[in-house]
Amino acid sequence: MSSLLIDSIDAQYSFLPHLKGRTHYHRTGPDDGPVVVMVSGATLPLAVWGPLMEPLLDAGFQIVRYDLPGRGHTPLDGLGSNFQAHLDQLHSLLEGLGIRQPVRLIGLASGALIVAAYAERNRARVSHTCLFAPDGASTRFSLAERLLSMPILGELLFRFTGQHTLFARIPRYSLRADIRTFVRSLLEFSLTSPGFRKAVLATVRTFPFHRGSELYSRLARSGIPTCIIWGREDYITPSDAADAMSALFGKTSLHILEHVGHLSFVEDPVTVAALLVRHFRDALAARSR
Repeated sequence: MSSLLIDSIDAQYSFLPHLKGRTHYHRTGPDDGPVVVMVSGATLPLAVWGPLMEPLLDAGFQIVRYDLPGRGHTPLDGLGSNFQAHLDQLHSLLEGLGIRQPVRLIGLASGALIVAAYAERNRARVSHTCLFAPDGASTRFSLAERLLSMPILGELLFRFTGQHTLFARIPRYSLRADIRTFVRSLLEFSLTSPGFRKAVLATVRTFPFHRGSELYSRLARSGIPTCIIWGREDYITPSDAADAMSALFGKTSLHILEHVGHLSFVEDPVTVAALLVRHFRDALAARSR
C-alpha cells in the first residue's frame, strides 16, 4: 500500500478562489485525458485517494482531488458547511478549472451523497458516477452520532471527546494494521484543519443520511451509468444496503470486494482501478451503440 502513496498526507497543492471562498485541489494527468473527480468523505482529506492515483494515471485519466470545506487545506470560512454548500463547492471547482467535458465523479461514504445529488441535478456535466461504501443507503446513527446532531450539546461533546471518538473508529476501517496506521495519520492531520470540528458537525446535521435511498433512486432514474464498490469487511459503512442498491442500479453495477474494508481503493487499488476503468469504458461503448 505505501508504495502507491504518491504524496505526503499534508501536501499542499493549488487553491482556487471563488465567490464563496477558496478550495484546495490537486489536478494531474494528461490535459486531454478523461477527467475523474474524487470526492472524499466527512473526515478525511484528499490524500486518502493517494493509492488509487497511480493506476488511474497509468490508464490515461486526468484526476482532480479536492478538500471539502473545513478539511485538509480548504478553509471553512466563506464556503459554508451545510449539504448545499458542498454541492456549490463542487460546481465552483469545475467552473473555475474550466472543465467543460462531462466528468466521472467518484465519492466515498458521505461523499457519495454529494456525487449523487450533484450528478442528478447536473446531468449534462457528469458522464459516470461511482459510489464507494455509500452513506445514506441504510444509515443508522449511533448514540454518539445522535448526540452530536443536537445543538450546543453536540459542540461540547465534539470539543471534549471528538478526537477520542474518531480514533476509536479506526479499527472498524480495516483488519490490516498498515491501513489503520494510514487512517490514523489522515485523521491526525484532519484534526489540525481550521473549521474541521464545525464542518463535521454540519455534515452529521445537514447531510441527507436518512433520505439517501430517495437520492440514489433519483440518480438511478437519471440514466447516468453508476457503479457501487464495497468492501466485505467494511464496518464503518456496512454493506447492508447492497441488495437495495443493486436493485436500483442493476446487478452488474455492484461490486463487493472480499477481504477489504471501508477504504477498498486503499487496500486493493489495482483491482478497484480496473473496475473503474471497465465501468467508464463499457458505459461509453454502450452509449455509442
